[in-house]
Amino acid sequence: MSEIRFTEERTKDCENLMKPEVRALLDLPLEEKIVKSKEVIKEALKRYKKVGLGFSGGTDSLVLMHLARPLLPEETPIIFVDTQHEFPETYQFINKVIKDWNIKNYHMVKAGEDKLQKLIDRYGLKTKEFTEICCGYHKIAPMMKAIGEFGFEAFFVGLRGVEHEERAKEIFFSPRKNPDHIRVHPLLFWRKQDVLDYVKENNIECNP
Repeated sequence: MSEIRFTEERTKDCENLMKPEVRALLDLPLEEKIVKSKEVIKEALKRYKKVGLGFSGGTDSLVLMHLARPLLPEETPIIFVDTQHEFPETYQFINKVIKDWNIKNYHMVKAGEDKLQKLIDRYGLKTKEFTEICCGYHKIAPMMKAIGEFGFEAFFVGLRGVEHEERAKEIFFSPRKNPDHIRVHPLLFWRKQDVLDYVKENNIECNP
């Protein structure tokens, strides 16, 4: 019970941190959320010529890709950041999605070296320093490198504001540095149940 309460309280904290214009969209019915998300995608495509989409194999990014693909140019690059420590089922699932969805321009990127054990030995597993440095090296740095190499002006990701306090402060079109680009968040105002309902209604197979 305490765990459920904590989750509900943290979700509420995230909601309270949201920009008023984003928070106002949280309780829209799913059909209206879909329309709004597509509007964000279309607006991004009007503003920016070179765009890419991040796909992690998770349900949020799966929903984003399902929503966005009919609107994106067929040659839009789909980027998967391989942390080198995903479950075998995740790699299998991603390969199946790429094949079944007929993705034409898929790219897997990863860090040049697997430093997991070195970082564990230095910082200790699950310490704050370990989490920040390990994630930064294995996930964030390869993604930013790919964004720079592809020259993306905008990059779509399946981030949702109720997932974390920092994500709650995000906006739909968020400027990023090194390299300069815009991070686009079409699902920013979706709740977990919206994602689950969308998957069910569209009969989308999810990562096991």
